Amino acid sequence: MTTDLRKEGSYDDDGYSAAAREDTSVRGVLSPSDWGSTFGESVFNAGGGADSTVVVNQHTPSEANKDESNKKNKNKNSPTTSSKRSSWKLFQWWSDFVSRASRSATSLLNQHSPNLNDILDGNEENPLAAVDERRRVEPSIPEDNDEVFALLEEVAMLKKRIEELENEANNNANSDSTLHLENADDIPIPSIPPIQMLQPDQISRYSRQLLLNDGFGVSGQKQLLSSSILVVGAGGIGSTVLLYLAAAGVGHITVVDYDCVEMTNLHRQIIHKDCNASKGVHDSTLGLNKALSAKQAMLDLNPTISCTALDIIITGENALELVSKHDVVVDACDNPRTRYLLNDACILGGKPLVSGSAMGTEGQLTVYNYQPKTSEPETKKKQSACYRCLYPKQVVSEGCKSCSDNGVLGPVPGIIGTLQAVEAIKVVTGIGNVMHDRLMMYDSLHCSFLNIKKPPQKRNCAVCSSTATIKSMKDSAESLEQVRGPSVCALPNSDGLSPNQNITCEDYNNLREEGQLHVLLDVRVTRQFEMCALEGSVNLPLEELVSKLDEVEKLSNGELPIYCLCRRGVASAEAVKILQKANDDDSAKGIHSVYNISGGLNSWVANVDASFPSY
Repeated sequence: MTTDLRKEGSYDDDGYSAAAREDTSVRGVLSPSDWGSTFGESVFNAGGGADSTVVVNQHTPSEANKDESNKKNKNKNSPTTSSKRSSWKLFQWWSDFVSRASRSATSLLNQHSPNLNDILDGNEENPLAAVDERRRVEPSIPEDNDEVFALLEEVAMLKKRIEELENEANNNANSDSTLHLENADDIPIPSIPPIQMLQPDQISRYSRQLLLNDGFGVSGQKQLLSSSILVVGAGGIGSTVLLYLAAAGVGHITVVDYDCVEMTNLHRQIIHKDCNASKGVHDSTLGLNKALSAKQAMLDLNPTISCTALDIIITGENALELVSKHDVVVDACDNPRTRYLLNDACILGGKPLVSGSAMGTEGQLTVYNYQPKTSEPETKKKQSACYRCLYPKQVVSEGCKSCSDNGVLGPVPGIIGTLQAVEAIKVVTGIGNVMHDRLMMYDSLHCSFLNIKKPPQKRNCAVCSSTATIKSMKDSAESLEQVRGPSVCALPNSDGLSPNQNITCEDYNNLREEGQLHVLLDVRVTRQFEMCALEGSVNLPLEELVSKLDEVEKLSNGELPIYCLCRRGVASAEAVKILQKANDDDSAKGIHSVYNISGGLNSWVANVDASFPSY
């Protein structure tokens, strides 16, 4: 069946009515009521014949009604009148339906869309006032278009609310991350309802672990899907923990990390990625917050789970609130203060803590505050040692050790993280033998795993014993004031030097440019010095300084000042103390004067020479 559409009446060759031609705001929009009536009339005239040629005359509404009346009178006594009348009623109903349903939408498109932005942007303080003004200045708009103005009012209010939320988000993003921690109740951690039945897509996704015959099965999967796990740290250990927990189907995962992705992270922190320029893909996460980067990676792997990314620092104010909102806590951090805080929060909040660490070529793993489900009475159950039981004294010098100082073999934290994911799954599902009573030591160079039986709970432990002195997170935080936290490994409050013994990198650079004679003593370990060093520096590692004071005397010769340098200004401050003490007690009289370059090479890169290697 072919159709020849002929535009007649008040419609021009482009299909516009006379009114539409005069009003450019409606140009390009054909009223659905017009094409609805036209379509109905064309089908009526066609009579259903397969070979019929249909001539459709497009009229104004008055002409269309007149023609319809004439056709009805003409065909009143026709044998086919009844069937045609039924067909016509059907399509007339369709035309009326389309006309009614589209009236407000057509009016909005034809009359108001060009001015919608003006309405919404005209009065940012009171968007409804702009809508009222629009209503006032256009009295020609029919009253039945009140529905349109109601929609405009709703859109205006929604836009205002969106702007408020965007401003609030921008303010939060621009503020210090620790400001988010004042009220941990505001952190949005969704509650996970128990899963009663696995869906077909879940059975397909997790089928290989559903087939396990070691107690996991359907019940284990439902427990995972109904659980929430807090992972603190999205670095080398956290990378594999997070990916495997997400892949396994943990219902909700909260990842906490205040740090941002750097190039030096990527050899071990495999959850983040660099730009794949060779394939034209620019999806680098360099510079992005690690928690957010990890969340994106987890949802790419398993979009059916729920994730929350928090770019915050764990403190005494928020630790317990965060811990209490989850079923299991995974410690994948890299500093002792956070480890103590998480341990204390889990003890006070009654949550199991899966702890792992890696350094150099070694790693370790254990589980704290876990009570296996046994038939023994509660009075006979023995609680294994917590983190404070094993490490009751916080040694500041030991806390300064990190991957950035001592290095780490990339796969080592990945292996520890994988084992942590296994332990977390065991804790949630109750399968297997959880490592709550053992400490596992991993040596990658010998490929050896050593399990050490943990001692029982200490009778005088500061947090988990009956005589505990730490009974709140405030007590916990106060006990850790001298312990290194997640920021740079700086000495607490002061480096112990007088103000005139510290010099900034900018001032030291001016000294070099002026050509002042001096000795630049680099006290980093030899392997770091070989990586990169400032021109003219002399390497004498801090641990060898006391035994080689005579060499320092020769360099200074009683005339040249000595400027001590390290990576972050910590070891160099210790070197200044050693040399100053030796000079004061006359054991090194040949030293003229000694100064510490504050911030070390990190500050040099940030404030003097951005091209200098950063590691």
